[in-house]
Amino acid sequence: MLRAVAPARRTLSVVALVSLILVGGLALLVGILKPLPPGDAAFMAGERIGTLFALLVFPLLLAWIFAGRRSVWHPNRFALIFCAVAGLFTLGNAFSMVSEEPPDQRFPRLMREAAGIEPESHRGFGRQRRLDDQVRNQYRKLLQQNRDYRAEVDQLNIGKVKDLNSPLSFADPALEKEALQQLHAVYDADAGQERKVREIMLELRQILDSNAGSAREREAMLRGFDNSTATQFSRREQAISAEKEWVDAVDDLHAYVNAHRDAIVVGGRNVVIPDATIRDGFNTRIHLQETKRKAFLELQHQLSQSQADSLRKMGLQGKDVGGK
Repeated sequence: MLRAVAPARRTLSVVALVSLILVGGLALLVGILKPLPPGDAAFMAGERIGTLFALLVFPLLLAWIFAGRRSVWHPNRFALIFCAVAGLFTLGNAFSMVSEEPPDQRFPRLMREAAGIEPESHRGFGRQRRLDDQVRNQYRKLLQQNRDYRAEVDQLNIGKVKDLNSPLSFADPALEKEALQQLHAVYDADAGQERKVREIMLELRQILDSNAGSAREREAMLRGFDNSTATQFSRREQAISAEKEWVDAVDDLHAYVNAHRDAIVVGGRNVVIPDATIRDGFNTRIHLQETKRKAFLELQHQLSQSQADSLRKMGLQGKDVGGK
């Protein structure tokens, strides 16, 4: 009489057990240590749980479906599937931890490379390298725009601007007209530079927003970009607005003088205005344009200092980016 033979029980080999422990431990370590984008506690907890799920829970679930259920139980195959999937995800995350460059290091490096003071470094995979190329090229556009602006300003004839608001300019309409034209030419160059720089930087932000590899990378890069440019944009806006207010005040003063030319007597370095009302209007405008001029010069100085500090932090000088 034949006796039924029980099927051989499948057991986990020593190699499979060691592999499970090593891969699982490494996945847990990477899941815990991987840097996360800053945020509130709930957000960061969700990000951490999501990372651990991808590194551990998902590979376990996949291995259970194909080799862990009672009908298909195969412990060594279970270990193989888990180790293959978890190992692949873990290596990818570990590589990103090692190769990912923080924005506060990445942008200055690309700027130095665009300026030609540091050799180009083509890091990472295709997407990362393409993004670096686009950012670097955008920085090159910015540097060329700075050079073009500097060349434009250097070619301007502004020799008569110093005569504005002087008795000589009040007495000579032709000189006054030429000096005002030169003043407006300088402002137009400054305003044009501000507009073009802003366009280039907004294009750069769109590049970062459209070409980042992941939501986390996009968020980190945009946050770094916004933090680094917000102060500069604000100072540039304040400076160009103050310059416009000063130019408008100078225009208003000279328009007032022309409107009351018959009541104003210019003799040498003196301006005599017998009518008290007209004199008060003249003095008010003189003081206003001088106040506006000083405010503009102070903001311009603050902007220059802020730009110099930012360049120094990036390892650059003004001459490296098209300045003096």
